[in-house]
Amino acid sequence: MTISPSNVSPMTRSKNADSDGISQPPQARPDGQARPARAASNRVVVEASNIVKHYGDLAVLHDVSLRVKEGTVTTIIGASGSGKSTLLRCMNLLERPDRGELSIADEHVRFDRDSRGGLIGLDRRQIQRLRSKVTMVFQQFNLWPHLTVLGNVTEAPMRVKGMSRREATRIAEHYLERVGMLERADSYPAFLSGGQQQRVAIARALAMEPRVLLFDEPTSALDPERVSEVLGVIRSLADEGRTMLMVTHEMAFAREVSDQIVFLDEGRVGVAGSPAEVFEQTEHERCRRFIAPAA
Repeated sequence: MTISPSNVSPMTRSKNADSDGISQPPQARPDGQARPARAASNRVVVEASNIVKHYGDLAVLHDVSLRVKEGTVTTIIGASGSGKSTLLRCMNLLERPDRGELSIADEHVRFDRDSRGGLIGLDRRQIQRLRSKVTMVFQQFNLWPHLTVLGNVTEAPMRVKGMSRREATRIAEHYLERVGMLERADSYPAFLSGGQQQRVAIARALAMEPRVLLFDEPTSALDPERVSEVLGVIRSLADEGRTMLMVTHEMAFAREVSDQIVFLDEGRVGVAGSPAEVFEQTEHERCRRFIAPAA
């Protein structure tokens, strides 16, 4: 269960700080250790139906459908160019599907084109409502270089949700502590490691208090020694019961943390099921070859 930000006093020393006062990320469980049991939910919070996406004449997604239940982790895997990141970006409308339907919580959007080929089915207010329910953590961190760590996390709640600076600061400090970065609140991104920057990016996403968290290859830009600290944070969010949709090439991690695995094959859903069904039981040949090193 997540601690309410209202119970957190400003600029308290991080509970994850070591003896030198340097914040540490949540500790990862030993490899292979089972994830703690979580309360199951049958409520579908994300549903994509028959999503089609083209870039010019290139078809990237072909009638892709998936469902994500509240409090679960769905991981999308597949070869480079299979459409994973495009599908994820369609979930928060950074990319607009050409056809299909998308439901996030209580927002439903149907995509289509008019007789002249123009995209229909969206208005600005609906886009804003949908994006307020979904936040995304990118490969390259995308922190504002001219803002401090604290400023990076408070910016969106103030601008998008209209929070006061005081309220946004209180929430930002809570989530910076949550990812082990409160002690670096006054630092600028240039003085942080890649792992630290990604942890700040996760805090920034959490500060919007979304219904769904999206992760697009969150460790791909990190040095190998920094990967575990970011995976530790994501693992702990999964243990809390956060609803997450993730693209990653970290197969062992995906197998450990996910409730559902979706294998995309050239823009189509090749296999979808539990980690055991995908990693141990699938008869889909391309999926078997893709996961072979981790199986």
